[in-house]
Amino acid sequence: MWDCSAPKKEPAVLLVIANAPKDPLARTRGARLADMAAADFSRRLAGTLPRVLLAAAPADRIGALVDGFEALGFAAFSCDPAAAPNDEDRLLVRGIEAGAGALAFLDGQGNRHSYVGAAVSLIQRGVRVTTTSETVTTNERRLDVGKAVLTGGLMITSKFQKQSVRTEEVREAFLLLQRNDGQPDAMIYERRVDYRFLGADKQPASHANLERTLARLRALAPDTPVDDRVARPGFVSGLPLTSCDPVDLGLYLVTLACTRGF
Repeated sequence: MWDCSAPKKEPAVLLVIANAPKDPLARTRGARLADMAAADFSRRLAGTLPRVLLAAAPADRIGALVDGFEALGFAAFSCDPAAAPNDEDRLLVRGIEAGAGALAFLDGQGNRHSYVGAAVSLIQRGVRVTTTSETVTTNERRLDVGKAVLTGGLMITSKFQKQSVRTEEVREAFLLLQRNDGQPDAMIYERRVDYRFLGADKQPASHANLERTLARLRALAPDTPVDDRVARPGFVSGLPLTSCDPVDLGLYLVTLACTRGF
């Protein structure tokens, strides 16, 4: 019996460049390897690295492409967007407890999670933008000449409904603490955490409190790198659309780049 179903396609993955040589010849050869015009190649790599060079690289060719770019002096790697962690995989911090030279995180159920500075390999700073839309219906009265004529001027207006869409954009800074001990990464959102642990250092503004929280975290892990690439203008907006949230994809790309020393 013939199978007339369409052949299964290999999943497409991202080809990412974490570092690029300055040598014009290497860039020319890189554009040729990616089968791109030189101008398009340069545009894709403009801005903060890592950058996605190819958003749908064939899975059966990605290994050869990565090797080819590495041979030209680029730092390249492949990435499956589906593997990017999101907030369902993380500890969402709602409160923080301060002790003698130590901190502990509280989740939404009040469970306590110890903060071990030595177990944090990277702290990422970023901003998550949430957009909500709401349909608003309002009632208006308008002049109705026809009704005024028919009623002898007793009724001159009619009631109309007007619908409009109200869009609200909320920007919220965060700190992502990435652990290397098998425990979930911790996400601290600017306006979702209780800052009473700061005591006399607590400020009226939430952003100032997030900064002071970062200072406390760094004091317990002074050697842990802090990366702000996800918060830089144009970094997240320059990523291709995938099945993954753009901010989570950006965090994942930076993580992979950092593991390679970039």
